[in-house]
Amino acid sequence: MPSLAGPAAVQAHFFDLIDRSSPDIIVLDFSQAPATGTDTILTVRRRTEIPILVVCNPEQPEIEEYRIAGAADCITAPVDILTLNQTIQRIVRVRGRGKFPSSRAPENFRFAGLGFYPRRNTLAGPGDANIDLTTSEARLLMHFVSRPWLLCTRSEIGQLLYGPAQSVGDRAIDVVVNRLRKKLVLAGGVDAEQLIKTEFRRGYLLAADVTTLAYEPSTCPQAVMEAQP
Repeated sequence: MPSLAGPAAVQAHFFDLIDRSSPDIIVLDFSQAPATGTDTILTVRRRTEIPILVVCNPEQPEIEEYRIAGAADCITAPVDILTLNQTIQRIVRVRGRGKFPSSRAPENFRFAGLGFYPRRNTLAGPGDANIDLTTSEARLLMHFVSRPWLLCTRSEIGQLLYGPAQSVGDRAIDVVVNRLRKKLVLAGGVDAEQLIKTEFRRGYLLAADVTTLAYEPSTCPQAVMEAQP
């Protein structure tokens, strides 16, 4: 994880990685952490149902707290690679028994001549103009297409992108909005820059009618992600 960025940017980057890679399990290494990682586990658990495996110092007294907060299991450092792999496989196997196929497939969207495919984080324009979106850009666009012509306040967007516990400045929100505008232009031409309207000091709205498209399954591979708070 980047060490020079602020907490909000680090957290956004962390969840971007999770959304992009769709891991089977998240490994959090608290073995060198100076403080308890309970709050980190709770934050991750609020945003995703992916199982969490915690690596901790054997002298840390919070192991039971980690399990209560939502960790699927805890192992102690130094990590034996065989034990790590066996633990991961056991968690994936047990958690997989409780998975049921969703009764409703995620929808794709069309607006102003553009296609938006949330599962692939992709914008499709006329011809072969396919533009990849970052997770933050795709999350924001998903928010816009879910409520076209309605004002999305800055506070609302800040919580969407960075979580309710973070204090986010206007600049951080503007950066993501402007990046999304540029991607819309790349996909749909210069007129697409006007699709996201600014309400001064209030927020933004998507100025377009939105329809749904047929679902296309994602081909993103599942992977194990290691993360360190």
